[in-house]
Amino acid sequence: MIVLGYWNVRGYAQPIRLLLEYLQAEYKEKLYHDNGEEWFNIDKKELKTNFPNLPYLIDGDVVVTESKVIPIYLAKKFKKYELIGQNSDGSFNLNEITFLQILEILKELRDSLWASARVPSFKQEKDQIFKEKFNITFEKIKKQLGENSYILGNLSFLDFYFYEVLKFFQFFYPNLSIFTDFINRIENIPQIKSYLETRENKNFLLDRMKSQFYF
Repeated sequence: MIVLGYWNVRGYAQPIRLLLEYLQAEYKEKLYHDNGEEWFNIDKKELKTNFPNLPYLIDGDVVVTESKVIPIYLAKKFKKYELIGQNSDGSFNLNEITFLQILEILKELRDSLWASARVPSFKQEKDQIFKEKFNITFEKIKKQLGENSYILGNLSFLDFYFYEVLKFFQFFYPNLSIFTDFINRIENIPQIKSYLETRENKNFLLDRMKSQFYF
């Protein structure tokens, strides 16, 4: 059985959880709590890779780390190559390049909000910050999406990642109403809908992190 290891939060692991659920993969999670003692003192040293990090994925003798690499491994394992922008037979498609570009852009967008919201002035300046900083990227994604249902035209891991970025933004901007159709589309994928209703998913509510940010 696949093991997904991460901190006991949503973070970079949440889009991977959504992907695993979509693939209907059998997996379990190894969650590490805030002090990190078990991770730093035991598992990080014993993980069978030269590059131990969180999140990690263990699949038999295979150990994969880094949040942008794990979905590539999963797409190839389950032969769902279109989930990473390739053709359905795994051959090269220009969408593969677009996939990697947008994945990096989305990570930077999320990380930028995380950093901004930890600065005390964010509470007073967040609307101006959104207008001057974040909205530019959202407009680019809107252009990429166009009239399509998904970012690359067909469903890919990017859509799960973008969904999580949008939920993260709604956490800080509760009145934000952009991409609502996209959010509903992801949440109504049968496998995702079922997962969002589970007790396991509810363990990762963003509200648990409110004390770390300025609202």
